[in-house]
Amino acid sequence: MAEIVSNVAGKLGELLIKEVNFLQGIDGELRSLRDEFQWIQAFLKDADVSIQGGNGRAKTWVDQVRDVAYDAEDIIDTYIFKIHQHRRGSHGCFSSLMTTDACHPSRLTILHDLGIEIGKIKKRAEDISANRSKYGIDNIGATSSSPLTNEARLPLSWKQTPVVEEVDVIGFDEHVKTLVQLLRAEDEDRRAVISIVGMGGLGKTTLAKKVSSDPRIKQHFACHAWIYVSQAFTYRELVESIAKQLTAVDEKRMNKLNDDELKKVVYEHLKERKYLVVTDDVLLTTRNREVALHADRQSPPFNLKLLGEEESWELFCKKAIPTKCSKHCPPKLETIGRQMVEKCGGLPLAIVVLGGLAKRKEQSEEEWRKLLKSVSWQLREGEDQISKILALSYHHLPYYMKPCFLYFAMFPEDSLINARDLMLKWIAEGFIEARGEETMEEVAEEYLEELVHRSLIQVAERNVLGGIDTCRIHDHLLDLAISEAKGMNFIHVIKNNDANISLQKTRRLALHGDKSWDLLRILDLRGVVIILPKAIGELIHLRYLNVQVGGTKSLPSSIGELTNLQTLQIQNKYSTTTLPSSIWKLQSNLRHLECRDFCLIKGQSSTDSLPNLQTLSSIRAGKWLNTRSLEKMINLRKLSIYGIWNSYEKALLDSLGKLNNLIELELTSGPMHEIPISILTASHQKHLRLLRLKGKLERLPEVNTQSLLTNLIMLTLESSKLKEDPLVTLGKLDNLQVLVLGSDAFVGKEMVCLEKGFSQLKELEISFLDTFEEWKIEEEAMPRLRKLIIARCMNLVMLPHGLGKITSLQELNVRYMPPAFNQRLRANDGDDWDKVQHIPLLEVTNFDLKD
Repeated sequence: MAEIVSNVAGKLGELLIKEVNFLQGIDGELRSLRDEFQWIQAFLKDADVSIQGGNGRAKTWVDQVRDVAYDAEDIIDTYIFKIHQHRRGSHGCFSSLMTTDACHPSRLTILHDLGIEIGKIKKRAEDISANRSKYGIDNIGATSSSPLTNEARLPLSWKQTPVVEEVDVIGFDEHVKTLVQLLRAEDEDRRAVISIVGMGGLGKTTLAKKVSSDPRIKQHFACHAWIYVSQAFTYRELVESIAKQLTAVDEKRMNKLNDDELKKVVYEHLKERKYLVVTDDVLLTTRNREVALHADRQSPPFNLKLLGEEESWELFCKKAIPTKCSKHCPPKLETIGRQMVEKCGGLPLAIVVLGGLAKRKEQSEEEWRKLLKSVSWQLREGEDQISKILALSYHHLPYYMKPCFLYFAMFPEDSLINARDLMLKWIAEGFIEARGEETMEEVAEEYLEELVHRSLIQVAERNVLGGIDTCRIHDHLLDLAISEAKGMNFIHVIKNNDANISLQKTRRLALHGDKSWDLLRILDLRGVVIILPKAIGELIHLRYLNVQVGGTKSLPSSIGELTNLQTLQIQNKYSTTTLPSSIWKLQSNLRHLECRDFCLIKGQSSTDSLPNLQTLSSIRAGKWLNTRSLEKMINLRKLSIYGIWNSYEKALLDSLGKLNNLIELELTSGPMHEIPISILTASHQKHLRLLRLKGKLERLPEVNTQSLLTNLIMLTLESSKLKEDPLVTLGKLDNLQVLVLGSDAFVGKEMVCLEKGFSQLKELEISFLDTFEEWKIEEEAMPRLRKLIIARCMNLVMLPHGLGKITSLQELNVRYMPPAFNQRLRANDGDDWDKVQHIPLLEVTNFDLKD
């Protein structure tokens, strides 16, 4: 609740600053209203946990605060729009997207009407404030058993603390062993279904993940797929998901097939193979034992049971104690902790979430007793324990993080959520504020990591820099988010059968079905091909716009009127979409400009620039480079430019010298042009961590302290046509963890990993090198290598002898190599078997002429 009032106070402050001249005459009333909301916000922070705890008077008061805050927000946004209309003059109304009282109101009319509305809101806010004392709500915060207001802002310690990605449920090692044996022992002449049965929160999905990722299972089954079956699934979606994961058919061909044709293609692909499809064909997780029995009468269900007392305590300590060990729990805390764990009834999800909450508290008897008191008060005889514990964990979030958690209600069940996209939407919604020298993006990342630490959100995958790439939310926690969000009109989720729901006062709307979008500060129309109207510029409140452009190759010039726009993401229906020169007018607010495929910026900037831009992705080189526009983007973190020609070389090099915050750089040369070697010898790019180069390179520079390559963590080379062995040079990069040598990166015959080279390398991919014949690995090279991919190097005869000495190697993926190469990898009798037999996971994908 405090965050809603904070948004309104912030908007009032922003309005007063930006429109100080326009609002003369009523600015005093606006300041008074802002001050009133700031006092209300301060009280709400102090009383946050108690108000959420169920006090009836407090709940009524909070509902009234919420309603007046929403009304104030609507008034502010409406009058910002009217001010915008007044300034634009007579260009016509845009009634199809925004309804207003008059097309072109005068300044006096705007001020008069705004003054009346502000007066009404101020009176309501003052009455609500007075009701705190009148109805005895003033002291409610002081009686809280575990107030959150004493929590400081989130610590930065998570950056140094390893994050538990999966719930490490006690006893699962034995379960995994049993299930692996069952799967490998099944009769190969029939399709078996092994069902994992148990109540929600027991860890069925986690167990299934551990089993399906086990190296013994990976090697036993030729094909693997993981299918999420939501309550709103369609048959087509399931088959498409299986087809994609099993690489049975490419997406372009799949779109042309009807349901029966696609089903036949998948069937033909699988009929001669051993395959494992989690949740759909072989391994099924379910809460209903009857479903499990009907799935396969010949394979008995695997019953997952509640944890015992000691198992529960050990799991709790793994989350609550910094060392993750029950032996290290201070004796004075153990008695209190065991009493808390007892409330969870052996349910792993409840234990993990409660442990995450305990870890965020001070490790003292006083704080743990307060938490125990909260748990005891929250749980009543006969009530659903897991729901109450999950709700408690939500209520104990700092007030400024609650909207971030509630926002997950926007996403369909079991969806894989792009973390970066999620965080950009948080920022667009106004949930995130810059803090000190940190950017809003960095603060948003801290919030997401904090939700992971509290076990409210699960990490699905991390990127090479250690940040979260994708995440998901457990269905129990999603239900909690939807319920809490609906209760405060924060979000309403409409599914296919909810057509008649009342949406009065709803601030955000999620439609779960064929499409999903929310239409306030955010317009997300990915997957929907549209023609942007010329009047798109009237949506002046937009902070986030994601569109797939169709019907025209150019965006309307009115997009330059979206002066609040922070993120613009364009998915191209054409090979190139043109951005109008008015894009430069967006100036200080635009933070992320991203294209899928490539975009061309029309014209060039004069004095305008985009100083706060952090991402400029998949933009064609053009005249704008020669106007020094790039060097003014001093906050760029990610830059991707296509079509580097000689005429742009100097301007690009000079500009890169001024981009001291650049972390990720991708350059693609134009046809018949080279990527200048001078770019790779620049000494100023000290912060660069990821580099992707696609285009001819004369050579690689020597590695020294002046080289741009020195601090790289990830390097991708493609079409470089290097004649000299790149591994000799790149092996000297002490920080390199991921290296990809793609199509024609090297056009020689032999590559060598020198002795002690690639000291930090964890992943190596070598693919589509047509002339590559021989590979050597010398002593102590690549001592940390964990994953190796070799694909379509048609002249490579064998694996290097030194590979057998890399004991760290966990995964070898060989794709579409010649039959003679693959035969050398056959178990026990292959010529190269001694080099790979120590690797837990070996996957060989052969050419399949039938497909």
